Amino acid sequence: MELDELKAGWAEFDRRLERIEAAVAVSGRRRGVKAELRALVAWQLIQLIAGLMLAVAAGSFWVDHRAQPSLLVTGVLLHLYGVAMIIAAVRTLVLVARVDEASPVLTLQARIADLRAWRIREGRWFGVAGCFMWVAMVIWAFGLLGVDVVAANPAFVGLQLITAVVCLGVFIVVSRLDGKPEGSAVRRAQERLDEIERFRAG
Repeated sequence: MELDELKAGWAEFDRRLERIEAAVAVSGRRRGVKAELRALVAWQLIQLIAGLMLAVAAGSFWVDHRAQPSLLVTGVLLHLYGVAMIIAAVRTLVLVARVDEASPVLTLQARIADLRAWRIREGRWFGVAGCFMWVAMVIWAFGLLGVDVVAANPAFVGLQLITAVVCLGVFIVVSRLDGKPEGSAVRRAQERLDEIERFRAG
């Protein structure tokens, strides 16, 4: 009887040890989820700074060129684009901050899903806007040199706009073919969560 009790005790010890090892393994994988998002955080900080610089510079530009409609509109568009960059970066950073590795797996999955959905929307919006913003950048560059290129050479600007439309078409096609539009960082974080689910299921 004592031998049977000893065997039962060892079996229970083995089960507890397996549960501890499983918990440690899952915890390690959870830590990997947030680690995969560090590169995204770094890029968002860069975007935040760039957006702030663009908003300030473009704001000063359109204020100084209120009497020239084309330069005024260009400056306002770039100013708004810079503000959008700031808002988008802050939104992404908030969503990343909500990814708490100590949360239940279902909650963690929901937070990653929210981040993924936002990154897809953000990427599409900036992709569409970016096809035309570079034209505004060209007009702005000439404006900084004291030339209103819209008034001086409208054909040149028209050609740039046609190119922008072609760029938009290419972007739409590429975005439809892109199987991972959320970006590599979010994709790797999701893969970490998938590993946790497979480990728990196994």
